[in-house]
Amino acid sequence: LIDPTVAAEVAARVLKVPVHPGQSVKTGDVVVLLDSTDFALQRKEAQAEVARIQALLANQGKMVERNQKLVNKNFISQNALDDITTQQSALNEQLAGARARLASIDHVAAKTRVVAPLDSVGEKQIVSAGDFVKIGDPLIQIISKHKLRAHLSFPENIAAKLQPGLKVRLTTPTASNEIITTI
Repeated sequence: LIDPTVAAEVAARVLKVPVHPGQSVKTGDVVVLLDSTDFALQRKEAQAEVARIQALLANQGKMVERNQKLVNKNFISQNALDDITTQQSALNEQLAGARARLASIDHVAAKTRVVAPLDSVGEKQIVSAGDFVKIGDPLIQIISKHKLRAHLSFPENIAAKLQPGLKVRLTTPTASNEIITTI
């Protein structure tokens, strides 16, 4: 049986739940849409940091080039050039870190579009638009179309009448045929 409970991988507010119980979905279809505003703002901040470091790096490159010429003419020492070259290397590493942060934000932001992991049918909607979810909170339960199970609820007063071998007739909104089986 395949019946995953799809959970949030990021903390955010639920904007939309386009899949409802009984509705078919294909692998990759959006089942829950979370608010990505916070991640968009973080992305802008990270982009600004990348641009800032790139500007510093461009300026540092010019300084290295100028100082290299001055070293060649013996106007400054090799130590001064080494110091500026080291600063350039440090800026390159800062740029790599800022780009990695930007990639991380993009990766996390992509998780605001919660998609179906397999062709399935919505079984149980757990959240609604406006709810705030944390990482790991269940959003929706889906069931595979390949092998289903049925939860049959009944009043307690007929419990004594139920026994193994009793025939049960099952219908579902996902299929037009009727299934007759036994308990």
